[in-house]
Amino acid sequence: MQSFFELTYEQRFKVYDAIKALGCQTYDGGGSGLLSVAVAKGKFGALMQALDFLGLKHQDLYKFPLGTDKPPCELRHESYGQPDSCWLVATFRPY
Repeated sequence: MQSFFELTYEQRFKVYDAIKALGCQTYDGGGSGLLSVAVAKGKFGALMQALDFLGLKHQDLYKFPLGTDKPPCELRHESYGQPDSCWLVATFRPY
């Protein structure tokens, strides 16, 4: 199974441009050659569609508390009725 980091620079930069265009950002912690993306509010479907077009499949989805980090408001998600309290992180790998 190919790692995201084995893709060519050109392929990876297209992916990074698509992520940025949706207001999302890459996120540390994918491990095992996965690409981790902090998903912007309301952008999960568009992110999956864009990265699928670029040859990446959705692997997993995580929601967890912010802690001491301070991401921009558009990257914060509601959890248990608490607004802007969680990250939503999706992982992707090449087909």
